Amino acid sequence: MNKKRLRAYVLICITIIFWGVSFFWTNRLLNLGIPVFFLIFTRISLAALILFVTGRSLGLIEKLRRKKDLLWFFALALMEPFFYFIGETYGVKLTASPSLTSAIVSSIPIFGLIAGVTFYKEKVSVKNIIGIFLTVPGLLMVIFGKWGFNLTNAEGMSGTNMPLGIAFLFMSVLAAVGHTVIIKRMTMYYNAFTVTFYQHALGALYFILPMLLYDIPKMDVPAVLTDWNFWYPILILAVFCSSLAFFLFTLSIKELGITRTNTFIAIIPIVTAITGVLLGIETIEWIQGVGIVVVVGGVILSQLRSDNQLHSDTQSRSRRN
Repeated sequence: MNKKRLRAYVLICITIIFWGVSFFWTNRLLNLGIPVFFLIFTRISLAALILFVTGRSLGLIEKLRRKKDLLWFFALALMEPFFYFIGETYGVKLTASPSLTSAIVSSIPIFGLIAGVTFYKEKVSVKNIIGIFLTVPGLLMVIFGKWGFNLTNAEGMSGTNMPLGIAFLFMSVLAAVGHTVIIKRMTMYYNAFTVTFYQHALGALYFILPMLLYDIPKMDVPAVLTDWNFWYPILILAVFCSSLAFFLFTLSIKELGITRTNTFIAIIPIVTAITGVLLGIETIEWIQGVGIVVVVGGVILSQLRSDNQLHSDTQSRSRRN
């Protein structure tokens, strides 16, 4: 293994750790009573500001080449962060389980594989298909295991709504898939940093109106903005879990490729579960543990490439060299 590839593996592992613990920081802010739209707007705006300053300083942000590309960037931002973060954040709030949230979100590569076949005619091997079907029982064990296979409010946890929370989580999954379909198109014309910047900058705009309508009237904005208990988690989310994580993710894709990099998303529920246990703020039933293992195994299997695909990639690299 060469140094570049080793560095890429280190970077993607760091990225997955950031994303795995991000659910707890989001949950912490929600427990403080921070409204969802205000939370997301602040996180995305700070991330966009960081990307803008970094991009302008290093000359990484490209100018728009075509007017219609702006519409594509708006569509990209609508899928993620708008729909995605609403689904994820409300999912965390309503299920009150970061591990459950993480496990469902980890199914993104599965649905992404289906989208790749549908929109880009990507080749799928038998191993990929087996992996897709293998994740179904795993997801069922994760979703229903903790509450005795009963879709009701979590016992002893007021304010939670499991069915609606799960629906929001799968909304975030579908939004992420739509984001993947659009981003594949946009990266044909712009570098990854430019796409990431516009995604965050335009995404923040989507949250202004709902934040002003639903959140600002019922919150004490000066009190929140002067509270370090708010800024500490939100800065961690913006700096590490948004700006830095997506930057490292992009570097990993450049060296490892999309398929191999996306496989690591399956590790997110493991990071989240271990973190929750270590912090003593969440317990995992044995059937959920089995379900997480099955989900992770299915996701990894769904991302494996056949010998013919690997041989084709080798020939492509040889032609370029």
